[in-house]
Amino acid sequence: MAISSANYVPALVERGRVINVNIQDWTVDCVSEYANKRFLDIQMMAPYFHYMNGEGIYAMPEVGAMCWICKPSDGSFSQAFLLGFGAPHDDDNINYRCGRQSLNPGDIMLRTRDENFIVLRRGGVIQIGATPLTQRMYIPIKNIIHDFCENYQLDTLGGTLEWVAERTDQTTDGAAPTKFWLKAKMTANEPQYVAELIVGTQGKDDPRVLELIVRDSGAKDAKLMVNLQITKEGDVLWNVKKNWELVVEENYSLTTSKGDISMDSAKKFMAKSESDMSLETQTNMTQAAQVNWDATAGAVATVDAPLVKLGGNAIEPAILGQQLVNLLAQMITQISTIQQTLPPAPTTASQISALAASLSTIVSTKVFVE
Repeated sequence: MAISSANYVPALVERGRVINVNIQDWTVDCVSEYANKRFLDIQMMAPYFHYMNGEGIYAMPEVGAMCWICKPSDGSFSQAFLLGFGAPHDDDNINYRCGRQSLNPGDIMLRTRDENFIVLRRGGVIQIGATPLTQRMYIPIKNIIHDFCENYQLDTLGGTLEWVAERTDQTTDGAAPTKFWLKAKMTANEPQYVAELIVGTQGKDDPRVLELIVRDSGAKDAKLMVNLQITKEGDVLWNVKKNWELVVEENYSLTTSKGDISMDSAKKFMAKSESDMSLETQTNMTQAAQVNWDATAGAVATVDAPLVKLGGNAIEPAILGQQLVNLLAQMITQISTIQQTLPPAPTTASQISALAASLSTIVSTKVFVE
C-alpha cells in the first residue's frame, strides 16, 4: 500500500541510552541523547530468531547501554525499535574499544561482564570459558582439545575423573595440595566404585603419593582385594588377597643396593630353572629345615670347604670313602702275605677273604666323599 505524502514522516535514527529492561516482554525503554525523547517498550533487532520457537542469536541488553533508535517512516503511529548498539565517542581519545578484547579480522566473540566468553577464531580455533583459568580450546591442528582449569571433574555412568587443587582462602602463594582421582565402576547401577586410583596428596601428614584400590565388586560391602601404596620416600606396599603372577619373556633382575630381601611363604616355596641356577653370598649362608632336608644331584654333588661338619656339634674329620677302601684292601693283602710266613693262626685264609668281600657292606660304594 502506498503511503500518501500527507501521512509521510521522515525516518529517524538517533543515538540514545537504555534506561529500563523488561525481561518478560523482551523490550526496553530508551531516551534519545539530543532530543531527550523517551521511547517506551520498544523491541530490539537481532541477527536472527524464529518468530514461533525463538531459536536464534540474540542478547539481553543492560541499563546504560548506548543504542541507536530507529523511528520508521511508515506513518506517525509507527513503532520505534532498537537498530543496534554502539560505543560512545571520546573526543580526547578517538577509539570505540569500550573494554572489548582485541580480536583479529574475522573473529567472533560472545562475552559478558563476568568474563565468561565464547570466541570463534579464524583458522577454526574455538575458545569457551568461564574465566581465563577455566576454559577449553578446540584446535584443528592435530585435532587437539586443550583444557585449562584449577579443578576438573568428569562424571559418567561408568565412573568419575577428578583433578583437585585443595586451595583455601588462606592459600596465597599457590601451594595448594593437589590430587588426581580416577574411580571406575563395573556396571552403571553399582553403589560403589570397583577400582580407584589416587595420585598426589593423600593427607597433610600422609607420605603416600599413589594408591591403587581394587574391590571384588561395586557392592557396599565389597571386600578389598588389591591395595598398592607408594610413598614419596620410596616405600612400596603391595597387598594382594589372591594370586599374584609375574611373567617375563627375557631377563628379570631383583636388586637391593643397601637393604635386605625377605621372602616368606605360608605353604610351599619353589624355585625352578630350566638351565643353571646359582646362589652366591659374600658372607654366610644358612639353610634350615624343621623336618627333612633333601639334596639330590643327577651327576655330581660337590661340597667344598676346609671343614665339613656332619651334625651341629661335629668335631670329627670326614672319612674319604675311596681312600679308606684302598687302604683296607692294602692292609688285607699285607695281612695275607704275613699270614703265609707265620705259623697257623686262629684267623684262616678263608676268613680273611670273607673280610675283604664284606668291605662293600662296611663302606658305601654309592656315595664317595672326595
